[in-house]
Amino acid sequence: MPFRAILSFGALGNVIGKQAMRLLFSGRYAKLETMNRILTDAARKRTERIEELEAQVGHLKQELETARKRAREFEAELAVLREAATRRADLLNEKNKELAVVREAATQRADLLNEKDKELAVVREAATEYVLRIRELERTLSGRP
Repeated sequence: MPFRAILSFGALGNVIGKQAMRLLFSGRYAKLETMNRILTDAARKRTERIEELEAQVGHLKQELETARKRAREFEAELAVLREAATRRADLLNEKNKELAVVREAATQRADLLNEKDKELAVVREAATEYVLRIRELERTLSGRP
């Protein structure tokens, strides 16, 4: 007897139809319940994982903002240090130029001093000769040989 024929017997058909439907769909229903439970568990786990990741993202955003703030502070400090280094380099260059002028003057004075030392040596030699000549003349005048 076809399935539709069973369902067409009125109240008896309703009872038989319901039981037949239960038997017919009970395996499918159990599979659907199992699949629903699996999907619900998976969705719950996904939701938990999403919440964990969102918390991590929030924490990382805070860390990133802190790191950016520190980077800006370092950049400002670096700019100050660069400016100080530039000023010191300029001062050093200026002092090097001044030192070059002083060295040139010292070299000129050393050359002049060496020249004067040579002149003084000539004068000393002449003075020594004059002293010897004076002594010789004094001995001659005094009658001593």
